[in-house]
Amino acid sequence: MKREKLEKLKKKPMDKNTDRIALSRNYYNKLSRFFDYISPDSYYRKARKAAVSSLDLQEGQTVLNVPVGTGQIFKYFQGYLHGTGQIIGVDLSEDMLSEAFEKIASNGYSNISLEERDVAEINTAWLEDFRKNNPDTQIDAILCDLGLSGFEDWEQVIQNFLSVLKPEGRLVVMDWELPEPSLRGEFIKWIGGGEVDRPIPSYLSTQLEQFEVDHSFNRGGVFVASGIKPSGMGS
Repeated sequence: MKREKLEKLKKKPMDKNTDRIALSRNYYNKLSRFFDYISPDSYYRKARKAAVSSLDLQEGQTVLNVPVGTGQIFKYFQGYLHGTGQIIGVDLSEDMLSEAFEKIASNGYSNISLEERDVAEINTAWLEDFRKNNPDTQIDAILCDLGLSGFEDWEQVIQNFLSVLKPEGRLVVMDWELPEPSLRGEFIKWIGGGEVDRPIPSYLSTQLEQFEVDHSFNRGGVFVASGIKPSGMGS
């Protein structure tokens, strides 16, 4: 049973239990069983391939994926890591993580750990706690896949990502950006529960070195932005 398998999941109590978090968790728990059908990997394949390529992953490295969702991204990471290193997947929804665990089990992946946690708690305190059981861990790369359009205080989330990323590590964001009102935008917001008009690439361009952005995916609605954490920032 999935619930029994989730006993193996790294799971920590959340510090915040606000109505917003509870509503979001419940929404994605309900959506989890159908997520791979209404938001299939095939729809985002080109963008995901470009996003993971931009991470410039090398064997043995550690990549943080937030939100990990149902684990559709795992096969793309493994194409570079080949079962080495470490993939850390974080999500708010226990049932989305349950679906991700099924992919880990069915593919025999041994380099993936999952954690149920609010994205706001991914910060230096989280990294220090993670290193208690993984003392040599450094976050070489971070991929935020369809998350920043839904996270509250998304600019602070980006700052938190940078705080745990190693100096000169790579941050890649794949998300929606539809600045003009449209039926398409309303539908995406309805499915994902987020906002599609946030100026995420513009903000990232002020925080990262060697910044690049490609808006060519999904008829111009999805972007992949990437860059390197400035060497002067601590980790």
